[in-house]
Amino acid sequence: MTVSRRSFLGRAAVMGMLASVLTPEQMHALEQADASEASVQELPHDSPQFWGGFYDSVNPKSATYGQATRAADSLADPKLETQYLHYLSDKKKLRYATSIGKDELLNHDGDVSVSISMNQFRASSADQKNKNASQLRIDTTQNYPFMNILAPLAWTAMASLQPNNAGKLPTLDQLHFKSDQVMNSSSHILLTQGSGKVAVNVSQAPRNSGFIKVLGVMISAAKLAAPLVTLPAVSVPAMSAFSEAFSYWEDRTQFLLNGNLVNVCATQQSMDDPNVRPPYIGLIPGDYVVVAKKDTDALEAAMPKLMVYQGYLVSQDTDLSQTTVDKAKDDPRVPDITYATVRVGVTAINGSSGSSQAKPADTTDTTTPAATPAKKPTKPAKTS
Repeated sequence: MTVSRRSFLGRAAVMGMLASVLTPEQMHALEQADASEASVQELPHDSPQFWGGFYDSVNPKSATYGQATRAADSLADPKLETQYLHYLSDKKKLRYATSIGKDELLNHDGDVSVSISMNQFRASSADQKNKNASQLRIDTTQNYPFMNILAPLAWTAMASLQPNNAGKLPTLDQLHFKSDQVMNSSSHILLTQGSGKVAVNVSQAPRNSGFIKVLGVMISAAKLAAPLVTLPAVSVPAMSAFSEAFSYWEDRTQFLLNGNLVNVCATQQSMDDPNVRPPYIGLIPGDYVVVAKKDTDALEAAMPKLMVYQGYLVSQDTDLSQTTVDKAKDDPRVPDITYATVRVGVTAINGSSGSSQAKPADTTDTTTPAATPAKKPTKPAKTS
């Protein structure tokens, strides 16, 4: 059922939710925005249903706080479940991120600062046919509250990519995603005691949808050069309320990559934490590739011959001295699949945050196969 944006914004509680995470300029722009209803194409997936319980496992206000992260059956389509791979640049090797060993992680008994920034996005030819805008979203949360007095903190970055007249999506370089403004705004994510949760979701919405208009208002109000909104650290309950509010603007969507929060460990010590139980993804500096579960077979067959260049998958035979970013994006030797790449950085923080182990969110994760430890780096277990 489509929810009226006017009636939704009219609720004082909802405006209060948004005010907790938006700047005064962005709030003023939203209040002054045209309240006329957008003509929205009916797409197959219910956005409020997915985002409504997204943060429950780390939200102290949720009845299911501390329980396992939602299973794959909570996704819009389990075949679109996000799978995470890491690129070993020195060996030119792709492997599943669940195969990252403990000895590869930072040896640090404390908190870490992690940067997780969008690198590039490539849609398959089938996903580009409808010429709708693509929304990229990265969510990160803590497992442990900061200083034992707050709920776990959360960070979100959202971007909207519009195809050109030929139906092609631009590279993120062309949209100034590599600017200092954008890179700085996605840095300094504090993972207390070295662990947390991460999710990447990519969806499509019509160009005239309410979601696209609202995101545009926020970008203009913040005077951003790139079509990207990054929110500062806020409590998980506030971020949960924000996500629920925005899901009503999105209403119906077509997910291309769909994933729940999965466990991540950035330090060797966090892997030894009895409250942080596997499965989990190792976080180390470098490039990560995110694909849908349905595309892993096609990718696995080509993995030994692929590498990451400028955020895109390209053949290892590529002459990099003669390759532009545009050429890399359209390398015909790469399987025709939808994928996103994310750049990760990890830095130790001296001293202790005073975070408490008394009531962490339960980090048991039932999401598969992305969060299932791989016996072999090239073939994780799959579920039907």
